[in-house]
Amino acid sequence: MIGRLNFKDITQGATVLFCAFVVSLFVGSTAEVLAHEVDQRVGGYSSTDGEARMMAKFAGRAEAPLIGDGDWAPAVSFSAQIERVKSKDKYMQSNFPLGERVDKNFSVDGYLTVAKRMEVAIGASQGGDSVSSVASARTSFGHWLLGDQLRLGFNASYSKTKRPEDSFLDYDSATVTVLPNVSSIVMGFNLKALLNPTTTVTGDYAVAKSTDRPLLRSWTLGLKQFIDPCHCAVHAESGRVINLGKLNTNMTDGELTGNQWSLSYLQSLWQDAHARISYRYAREDEFTRAYGDHLVFGADSYVAAISQEFQKARIAGAERPLLVDLAATRYIDNKSGSATTFEVGGSVKF
Repeated sequence: MIGRLNFKDITQGATVLFCAFVVSLFVGSTAEVLAHEVDQRVGGYSSTDGEARMMAKFAGRAEAPLIGDGDWAPAVSFSAQIERVKSKDKYMQSNFPLGERVDKNFSVDGYLTVAKRMEVAIGASQGGDSVSSVASARTSFGHWLLGDQLRLGFNASYSKTKRPEDSFLDYDSATVTVLPNVSSIVMGFNLKALLNPTTTVTGDYAVAKSTDRPLLRSWTLGLKQFIDPCHCAVHAESGRVINLGKLNTNMTDGELTGNQWSLSYLQSLWQDAHARISYRYAREDEFTRAYGDHLVFGADSYVAAISQEFQKARIAGAERPLLVDLAATRYIDNKSGSATTFEVGGSVKF
């Protein structure tokens, strides 16, 4: 049985950290803060291979007063997540004799919107468990063009992973070493085109360079179609990943190519209530370093979600907009494995 998380202590601690950060940012300002949002959620994961997870997450966002007659609008967001993991894989057996570990992740991002058309963001995050850690920094830029019908964006990130050094014999008896320090750089471009009031097209392209695998390139195309007569929408997306290049004994994965397709249906139910069902198929082809064997991994996932907004929920003695949502996912792969996840969350705007 996986150990319990003390959700109350987690969320209270995250709330204090976020509030302190926001107060320090806006202290001295005599203008009224325009809006904030607080989101808290819990979730769980279990699979047929014995892995189990329990998660608690807190996130918040605050917008600063407008500057320059409304042309400049800064904002800040903060999130804290803690997850308890129970598993029987090699990493757990080597580093956590009791078979359990706690993953923690903290992130903060700052945003600046100029004239409601240009957006600049910068952020950082820190996460990991008691023996491994991941630190990252990121930035992005976006601008609306052609009468706010086309948005062009750019994003970049750098991350560094520290983990225990490990090695194992591959099938050709060569020793493959898991690097203790891995750094990666990701650069990407994205666009969003509003073809008409009910149709949106999106596209993304990214390149990732890492010290423990070949160069990775990925493409994603998406379509969002809103259908007024039924108060519903259909979202479709297709993506491809190519991770080909020279392999060496510091790379634990082979050459990879992958494809993913997803389709979602969203439906308005009664007042301020919405439902979503979606399906995703993913396939990954790996060509191993040893002998160049061709391995195929495939997975199907199904998601069902529902949300309800309460426009005048009584919170802390005042009426606040409250959104409550529930989601469940079923995951099945081609190796006779399966997993189930659930998540319950609530967000308050004030």
